[in-house]
Amino acid sequence: MTSIYQILEELNIENGSNYKTKVLLKHKDNKTLTRVLKMAYDNVKYVFGVGKTSLDKVEYSWVKESKITIEEALDILEFEFCSRKVTGNAAINRLTEMFSLLDSDDVYVISRVIERDLRINLGKTHINKCIKNLITKPAYMRCGVYSSKTVKDISFPAYCQLKADGTYREFTVNDGVVTSRSRSGESYDYPLIFDQMKDLQNGIYVGELVLRGEKGRAKGNGLINSDNPPHEDIIVQFWDFITVDEYHLSKEKDRKNPCTIQYSRRFERLNYLLSTHVGKNIQVIESIVVNNIEEALKFTSDVMNDGFEGSILKDFKGVFKDGTSKHQLKLKLEINVEMRCVGFHDGTRGTKREGKIGSIIFENDDRTVRGKCSGFTDKELDYYSENKEKFIGKIMEVQCNDISKSSVNDFYALSHPRFIEWRDDKDETDGIDKIFEIRNSSMCLSK
Repeated sequence: MTSIYQILEELNIENGSNYKTKVLLKHKDNKTLTRVLKMAYDNVKYVFGVGKTSLDKVEYSWVKESKITIEEALDILEFEFCSRKVTGNAAINRLTEMFSLLDSDDVYVISRVIERDLRINLGKTHINKCIKNLITKPAYMRCGVYSSKTVKDISFPAYCQLKADGTYREFTVNDGVVTSRSRSGESYDYPLIFDQMKDLQNGIYVGELVLRGEKGRAKGNGLINSDNPPHEDIIVQFWDFITVDEYHLSKEKDRKNPCTIQYSRRFERLNYLLSTHVGKNIQVIESIVVNNIEEALKFTSDVMNDGFEGSILKDFKGVFKDGTSKHQLKLKLEINVEMRCVGFHDGTRGTKREGKIGSIIFENDDRTVRGKCSGFTDKELDYYSENKEKFIGKIMEVQCNDISKSSVNDFYALSHPRFIEWRDDKDETDGIDKIFEIRNSSMCLSK
């Protein structure tokens, strides 16, 4: 019979996904293999309480007289380590004893399971496609979309929190062992953050990673997810704390609203637990209490003008669930106004827009609002560049997040303006009074 070690070796003969799929499908009825895959990569169901640091402390010599099978070793991990019957030094001693009774190939496999990496270059999604629903995905609570209808599900006062423009992560603390995973369940190591969290209460801490001093999502996330992340400057901004029991209850689809701890209690608990840990790499997300939707949209406008994506409105009474919650809504102020094209800026040298237009210059007819915007496709870029004279003087629809006026200018500017479309059916722009009317209307959608 082919051993698990041999199957892992077979999976690494070629690196193409089609090849790996064929190998997995060939061995999908091997119950030991499916168990090894699940225990290695399902860190929702299996938390061992040991990792690479513990493995580095294991020193053993093989005992020839007595052997255990890999299935028995997996039983020990599941029923002794996952249940927390052995922890700390007792866990290291148990690993030493177990490894001394295993074949060397099985020691390798069990070590890879403990480190949550079988080194077969296969993601959890790929494994689940071959062996359906083998690996449990983490619970993830999505936000609803703000509208005049959905906001009626929010009771006030409520929290309004900065929408962190980074990379989602949840951190699990289990008796001093800290692990981290993405929304899809992939595991990641953040040694500085792990060290700062190891003494926290057991549970799941939910937040987002951002890069210190970097507001640009693409650049910050690119560095965080790189092969050599700048750990000193990676900050986690937490917004939720979920007990282990509640987290697992949320995955039970046959029970309606199994969780009971309201968000106000969870957020208060999070602030209390992190009160002595907030520092260089750990923060609680910026949050205020708002009494109505107007206050929430004002906060949203302020953070968007600071360069952030928007905010999240959260009902005090919302409970944790796996799926979209009607008790937390994404807020993003959007205003559509009519402007007139008065010219074009040239594209930046050294980019694909060199020699073409870079942006459209616009203003309204009383010149109280001026600016420039982009947002068109490459095909549109080519056409506008070749036919600029056709668009000078035309009315265009521009979307923005707010309107503001600098003390050094005698005109208003649109915040984050984006080109939407040309309006051949319009021959007048919006005046400043009309724009403020549109803005105020957008901020009072619940009325």
